[in-house]
Amino acid sequence: MLKFLSYVKSKRKLSREFLKDEQGNPYLEIEIHDKSEVVSPYSVDGKQSINVEFASLLDNVGKSLSPKDKLHLNIKTENWKDEEKEDFSLAIKNYFANSLIETQRKISKNFKIFWIMVAFSLLFIGALFLADYFSAPFIVTEVIDIITWGFVWEAVDVIAFQRTLYRYELEHDQVIYNMKITYDRPAKRKTKKQNSPKESTAKTKNS
Repeated sequence: MLKFLSYVKSKRKLSREFLKDEQGNPYLEIEIHDKSEVVSPYSVDGKQSINVEFASLLDNVGKSLSPKDKLHLNIKTENWKDEEKEDFSLAIKNYFANSLIETQRKISKNFKIFWIMVAFSLLFIGALFLADYFSAPFIVTEVIDIITWGFVWEAVDVIAFQRTLYRYELEHDQVIYNMKITYDRPAKRKTKKQNSPKESTAKTKNS
């Protein structure tokens, strides 16, 4: 439950206003100067992936969006070939595809744990009835009662809070995985025109 509340709190902190593209979808611009700074040096089964730092940036963006949003990511780059752009878009999808698979595994494991907790809860509830029926000592009944409620609350925590947290993670990973990616050249920065040494000398003489 603490993890769930921490996640909700972090989501509120990350909430932000996005620019909108022509279709009215959230629009984000990221300028990349060096491709090696955002691509992982490792690959699994020949599949390139982005590094953890860049993935964390996109993950934080995903958490600040609604699952219904269709994010438009515009990447500003210099001199990237079409093949490089396709490879980089695929690297982003590879990372979040793995993240989706991992979260789905967590949800599946979470569901199994829930039923185990339910089974133990029912087992100890039965033991509690037997203890009452056979007039077991108070201390025995009390211990069984405490254990029973422990399993009941653990089952509630697993299904109501942990599972909800994993669902949130799954939905926000899907936002990033399904986002639209486009590429543009970065805008040219205006620089002040510097006077040549001759012009500076001439201005000095005139003054």
